[in-house]
Formats: sequence, C-alpha cells, structure tokens
Amino acid sequence: MNSARRSFSLLELLFVLALVAGLAALSMAGYSSLAQAAAVTTGADMLSDALTEGRASAVAQNTTVEVRIYDLPPHPGAIPVYDALQLHWLKADGTTPPVTRPTLLPAWVVIDATAAHSPLIAANHVSDVRLNSDTRVFHFLPDGSTDLNPATNWFLTVRAATQSDPAHFPSNWACVQVDPTTGRAQIYRP
Repeated sequence: MNSARRSFSLLELLFVLALVAGLAALSMAGYSSLAQAAAVTTGADMLSDALTEGRASAVAQNTTVEVRIYDLPPHPGAIPVYDALQLHWLKADGTTPPVTRPTLLPAWVVIDATAAHSPLIAANHVSDVRLNSDTRVFHFLPDGSTDLNPATNWFLTVRAATQSDPAHFPSNWACVQVDPTTGRAQIYRP
C-alpha cells in the first residue's frame, strides 16, 4: 500500500494567515467604535448622576450647591476640553467646601465646548477670581431649581474625544439636559 501524506503548501498557509489577519483587523475597528460608544454613554450617565446628586444635596441640606465644570488640559496651552465636574456647598460665610470628589469622565470622552452643542459651557463664564477662567459654574438652589435662565435650553453634549471638529455635530454623542426650573437632569442619546 502506498500511503501518501497530504499537507498544506506554504502558499495555502500564507493565504489562511492573511485571511485571519484581515478578519482580526475588521473586528478591532468594530470593537473600537463599540468601546467608544460605551464610554460616551458612561460619561453621560456620570454627568447625570453627579447633577442629580447636586440637586438632591441642595434640597436635603437646604443650601445652595455650586456645580463646577472643569477644563483639565492634557498639557499647557492645549485647547480647552471639559472633562471633570465637582459639587461644592455655598456656605453663608463665603466658603465653598466640596460636596464630592471630582467626577472625571472616561478617557475617551469630553464635554463638547462648542456653544451650539453645550450651552452650559458656552454661557456660564466664571466671575470668581479664585477659579480658573475656563471653569464653568451654575447653582442648584435649596428648592431644587437652578439659577439658570428658564427661557433657554441648558444641556451638555458628551462626545468622543477624537471628534473635535466644531463645524460638524459629532457622530457619537449624548446630551445631558438640565431643566432650569426643576433642576432635573435627563439624558438624550441617539
């Protein structure tokens, strides 16, 4: 009997390896966009939770709570991107002790600083000389409302950090809207 062994040629092995590499590359692109979308959703949830906590603290303690939205630049001179938020009590003696630790958004997302995308960032410049000029501030009042103008829609748009063209609305985003009258935060996600 003649027992001939059949094996794969080098060309066949290279073809299979190229096919596997191509499929891996396609799946990584899909995974990256999926991870980015999850980070945007997580960032919006974190903002909404922090704002809800600020409102609840103002009502529970019958005092004003200041919401500070920070620009934490990756290096000096960088374009401002807002990626942190912290709540502070506004005490009668003028002190502002923190209610919470700073809430930092996930690394892949920022709060869009474009006026059309985030009116809360564009309109609320700080007048307190103790704070950085890029810090944005608004307040929850003891009745749960805010000091924001009720005639305006107030929201923050959370987007992927890689989408930085202000002329175009980001393709992957979530909005956190703050009702100025009730102080309630609501998330909108396409």
